[in-house]
Amino acid sequence: MSGVVVLVELESSTEVLDAGEVDVGARIRWVHAAPADPDVPDDPGPVTFCGIDTGDLERESYQPSGPGEPWYPPSQRTRRCRECEAALRAL
Repeated sequence: MSGVVVLVELESSTEVLDAGEVDVGARIRWVHAAPADPDVPDDPGPVTFCGIDTGDLERESYQPSGPGEPWYPPSQRTRRCRECEAALRAL
């Protein structure tokens, strides 16, 4: 799917490992899609298809391998943004 950049919305998490130690990680809250920037096709445009500012999201390296493949990483099926998906279907 050309012209689409896949992005992830991360949810911060903090886990106390041992007295005084903290593991700060992040997990995926949602996977979003954004149109590619017309001037820099590898970068997302300013907002996702659902209207979120792309500056607050992380780039996902996933690219569909061919026609009929999902726009999101298959391992993140339950985290895909339904609004982005609806907008992509309408294209």
